[in-house]
Amino acid sequence: MDTLHTVLRAIAPEKKSSPDHLTVFREFLAHLDRIQHKAPVRSASAKPPRKPSRRKMPKRGK
Repeated sequence: MDTLHTVLRAIAPEKKSSPDHLTVFREFLAHLDRIQHKAPVRSASAKPPRKPSRRKMPKRGK
């Protein structure tokens, strides 16, 4: 059994130095929070004016 554990550790060594998934996810959420608070607030009146619509085709006479 000890030999089996030794072989398994050699194939896939433990990665305790890397953070676990939950820690990475929490850091990601914290980063999103910081970005969201820094984003400028745009009001509805600050929208650029709309482009004029395309020219309509003239109607044919009867």
